Amino acid sequence: MRAPSSVITALCALHPSIDEPQRQALATKLEPLITRYERIDAVSLAEALARRVKHPGELEALRVDDVLWAEACLDGDPEALRELEVCLATASRGVARRASVSERDELQQRLRIRLLVAEDGAGPKLAQYAGRGALAGYVKVVAMNLLLRVQAPRPPSSDSGLTALPDALDWESGVLRVDQQVKFREAFRKAVSLLTVRQRALLRLNLLDGLTIDELAPLYGAHRSSVARWLAEAKGALESETRRQTAELLRLEPAEVERLLSRAQQGFELSLTRALRESLVSPG
Repeated sequence: MRAPSSVITALCALHPSIDEPQRQALATKLEPLITRYERIDAVSLAEALARRVKHPGELEALRVDDVLWAEACLDGDPEALRELEVCLATASRGVARRASVSERDELQQRLRIRLLVAEDGAGPKLAQYAGRGALAGYVKVVAMNLLLRVQAPRPPSSDSGLTALPDALDWESGVLRVDQQVKFREAFRKAVSLLTVRQRALLRLNLLDGLTIDELAPLYGAHRSSVARWLAEAKGALESETRRQTAELLRLEPAEVERLLSRAQQGFELSLTRALRESLVSPG
């Protein structure tokens, strides 16, 4: 249980000029939150509030419940992340009403990453939430900005990093003839397109951004064993579908494809990791 008095004491240590009426008003806001997201202790919540106010007078306008929610999400609280998922789905539907289900799913994946993962030297967007307006509204604004980025003319999407992998993979280098390599690249692009949104996102986050299973699990509000299984399935799906598409395009029997590509069997993940780092040309 996180007592309001403990939060106020910790906050007053950071902002000594908080007066009694301000303390009482804050206590009223904190009372309903005593048992909500208990992973965030009194000191952590006080620090989160202090970061969002320059002087005590700003406490009145601060949405303490939403600040707590944002901090809990960043801390990986399962309940907070489940609630965030509902918010993400609502925001994605709201800003992309004419989009297909798969396009909304893609936007939701991007939105989750932008809110919870540091990118391009900037911290997670949730850490930048000022606490003045509703957090759900803030999420919708971030979703709209992402949608505008997606719709604006830009280099190939982040999945181009995946579809460009055959240029750097050891799989076909020295194994396939030049004419076969062209078909192999086409097969690989098809294989990438058949991955689910979650599979592509997991591959980017794990192999490009270097996020571990333990770091990925809070993003998806799932146990690490589930995320480990999803990631293994994504890698397996990409490899097996590439082989299937290669066999189809080159009109080869599976055994023949296996013979052509077997030299790089053990180096698949190493090649995939390196190629992702070398060929991803636009942000996710």
